[in-house]
Amino acid sequence: MGMRGWPSPVFAYEWLAASRRWQGYALRSLLVLLLLIGLSGVWLGSSTDGSGDLSVESLADLGRGFYAVTTLIVLGLVGLAAPAATAGAICQDKARGNLILLFATGLTDAEIVLGKLAARLVPVLGLIACAAPVQVLATLLGGVDPEMTIGAILVCLACGVFGCTLALTLSIWGRRTHEVLLATYAFGILYLLAAPTWAGLVSTLPPWAFARLPGYLALMPYNPIVLVLAPLNGTPLVPVGLGTQARFCALGLMTSALLAAAATWGMRAVVIRQAGEGEAARRADRRAGAGLGRLARIVRHLPSPSLDGNPVLWREWHRRRPSRWSIAVWGLFGLLAVGFSLWAIVDALAPAGSRSHEAGAVIGGLQVAAGLLLLSVFAPTSLAEERQRGSLDVLLSTPLSTRSIVLGKWCGGFRGVPPLAVLPTLIAAAHATHTGFVLAPVLIGGLILAYGAAITSLGLALATWLPRMGQAIGLTAGLYVFVSIGALPIGSLLFGKGLGGASDGFPAISPFWGVGLSTAIFGGATGPRHDIAVQAAWLTLWIVAYGLVSAGLLVATLKTFNRCLGRIR
Repeated sequence: MGMRGWPSPVFAYEWLAASRRWQGYALRSLLVLLLLIGLSGVWLGSSTDGSGDLSVESLADLGRGFYAVTTLIVLGLVGLAAPAATAGAICQDKARGNLILLFATGLTDAEIVLGKLAARLVPVLGLIACAAPVQVLATLLGGVDPEMTIGAILVCLACGVFGCTLALTLSIWGRRTHEVLLATYAFGILYLLAAPTWAGLVSTLPPWAFARLPGYLALMPYNPIVLVLAPLNGTPLVPVGLGTQARFCALGLMTSALLAAAATWGMRAVVIRQAGEGEAARRADRRAGAGLGRLARIVRHLPSPSLDGNPVLWREWHRRRPSRWSIAVWGLFGLLAVGFSLWAIVDALAPAGSRSHEAGAVIGGLQVAAGLLLLSVFAPTSLAEERQRGSLDVLLSTPLSTRSIVLGKWCGGFRGVPPLAVLPTLIAAAHATHTGFVLAPVLIGGLILAYGAAITSLGLALATWLPRMGQAIGLTAGLYVFVSIGALPIGSLLFGKGLGGASDGFPAISPFWGVGLSTAIFGGATGPRHDIAVQAAWLTLWIVAYGLVSAGLLVATLKTFNRCLGRIR
């Protein structure tokens, strides 16, 4: 059956409900705040002539800086908000049973899928439309061609539409919102790192293995970050113009259309089959997490919390099994992390390893940044899922104290952080052999643990304060990305280009810069102008600061847990 009219009843209902939620207005306010911080940082970092006025060259540099900052902010926010807005479109209705009721009406599958997609796509497109005038105004300063702005808008448009459509398509096959977000963000990370990953493989394997395959430069025109930043350089690695950006937008829209068609074609059959599976599918997911053969038997013999010590932590440790989606995402992440980390460590310890110091530092920073992003999606789910299913009410009716419940949930969420810190710490230790700074692995490892503790406390606090799991996951991931992206412009805004190493130390608030740049400094890859002692002092400061933030959020969760969840002391 074709669509009888537009807008469909599904779009009208979804759009009315979305217009009454505060998240859309908060997202627009966040965009304004990020643009203000970014533009202020570029303005304060601009150079003037002797009279205090900006020269023509400085105005051109200022325009290019405005273009780069606004475009990256919009691209990052769209890449984060688009999947978060659409991840629960289908799987939440499946869990509540609303989708089965929609199948009993006269609505077609196309009306349901396209209605939900359009209602969630409009706010994302609104972000791009709100930032477009700021991007256009940058052309008045010079240094930026109007075609560059048009091309950047096309790239952001393609990323927003594709992100929404991909998350909606995955939500048909996925059962939980955090699993869909986990898979979508993992795909985005792998897509952005496709070119450097391919370059690393090409450099390690014999030339005959890749004789007939394209090089990594062939993948560059399909990377959105390269597409928006390459026109700023005088001699870019690959020629990027409006035609290349328009082709990327067309390919993105075509791929989104194919994904929407696949979602429309398979939605009814998948949803009905999953509704009939019921408990059998949940048992299959548990078997997927428990049936790992010899590895599972080895894990069972490792030290673990006791049932008498903290029953909640024991349950989180033993009973909470990852689903097949989680195993696939974390398994792929672990495989890539181990491979590239070993390459970075071996190359750093080799006699000629000093030439790859920066590459090893980037690998460590990217590994931590990507792993903590996935952790920010996972952190609120332990409490939020039980709250949504109603099983948390049973736990609250037991004689267990609120302290034991909260600490058990926190420790269960934090247990994934120490494995994430192992490989970057080893990379930092390998690079520190060139300078003899023995505290480098201690500081890097402690910094990663402090990052993870703060994210775990934030996710648990938001899952306690917010009734909807999607809100808790979205805000946790959003705040993490805000800190990761905003560290550099805020540092430029506060400290400019110097003040005793502040320009290097303050961005360590971001996991990527804190691990990547610090590893390079401790390994001597950044030259003598970077003081190792000053950077070590900054890392110590951020370890203490993140520890205090984690403790403060945990105490606030303990104080408000009973009131937010309706438990009597």
